[in-house]
Amino acid sequence: MKSFKLIRFYIVILVFTGFLLNSCNLNNEPDKKPNEHFISNEYKFAISSLEARIRLTTFQIIIPETSVFGPLVKSDVEVHKITYKTIYKNGNIEASGLVCMPKTAGDYPILCFQNGTNTLNSEAPSENPKNDLFSILESVASMGFIVVIPDYIGFGASSQLPHPYLHAESTTQSILDMLRAVNEFSTEDKIVAKPTKDLYIFGYSQGGWATMTLQKAIETNYSTEFNLIASSCAAGPYSLEFINNYITQKADYPMPYFLTYLLNAYHSLGLISNLSDYIQEPYASKIPGLYDGQHSGGAINNALTTKMANLLSPEYLTQFDTNSKFKGIKTAFFANSIAVWNISTPTRLYHGGNDEFIPVSMSQKIFQDFKTAGVPDSKIKLIIIPGYDHPSGVVPVGLSTIMWFVELKK
Repeated sequence: MKSFKLIRFYIVILVFTGFLLNSCNLNNEPDKKPNEHFISNEYKFAISSLEARIRLTTFQIIIPETSVFGPLVKSDVEVHKITYKTIYKNGNIEASGLVCMPKTAGDYPILCFQNGTNTLNSEAPSENPKNDLFSILESVASMGFIVVIPDYIGFGASSQLPHPYLHAESTTQSILDMLRAVNEFSTEDKIVAKPTKDLYIFGYSQGGWATMTLQKAIETNYSTEFNLIASSCAAGPYSLEFINNYITQKADYPMPYFLTYLLNAYHSLGLISNLSDYIQEPYASKIPGLYDGQHSGGAINNALTTKMANLLSPEYLTQFDTNSKFKGIKTAFFANSIAVWNISTPTRLYHGGNDEFIPVSMSQKIFQDFKTAGVPDSKIKLIIIPGYDHPSGVVPVGLSTIMWFVELKK
């Protein structure tokens, strides 16, 4: 009986000692700081260095300078979809985007691309990562970048929400939070590519506007968090009132869904009231249903009309500056346009010379506004690409931007 009690006593001592030792071990290990932004990742696919080299040098037939890309390809690439936390309408939501990581261990700058106008959930970067344009950008990671492509709010993980098209505050917040989520994602043990603070940003069309709003936010408020190296803003609607005037003064505008997208978004955000103040029937009542994530821009155009006198209300066309009814939209346009500032980051403004959707005069105007504000030639440059319109301009602009970023990175 005594021996049984003695054995039981030793067992208790051993268990208790083990508990203490384990507790000490746990207490001695540093606690990992919980993620503030990163939620999860979904591995999409890999791109071999050979595949990346072929893709990036395909264009050297028409743009010989891109031959420099081939020798710079060093690494295979992993493409992930990440989901992260951001803020929208003063509440927490989940958003998403693509992150393309070199598979070779090292420290890498981030290249963040803001895509152009899209209305289809199925065409968001994380939903269609093998889109030709996204594939080129994903391959750029093989040259020593971590490439980030946000979906924007309203797509991917947040597709249940209406997209806040050309809304500066929510756009900038969601991109900044994705960049923060990438930093947290990179701390995962399986991720060997680690981001530095160096950041290159690039965008086209809506993305050109988003890139410039992001640049201003970083330079103004987040310069200690992000080291912005270069900014390439292409064919963006930097002044919404300028673009509104351009569209409303035309008898025919080939992309009516651009303006109705903007009006519908501002209506969803509560920035304007009745769509019928701006858009005539039978189109006004159709608008909310057209921007449901299931209709392409072409399908929306087909449901509308290119005749501005038939699409837009007579008051909106003729009394925009004088009728108090339009005070709200004018305020919204002003708040979400880009006021020039004394930029500190090397910046290039690109625009296709034959662009009829967003005219080259838009980039010429903001370039001149920057110059008038005292921005020197060393910080800003306007590059007009002759012979290219809005859709066709994205590839030459993208390749030129990548060549510039590669040159700066050396």
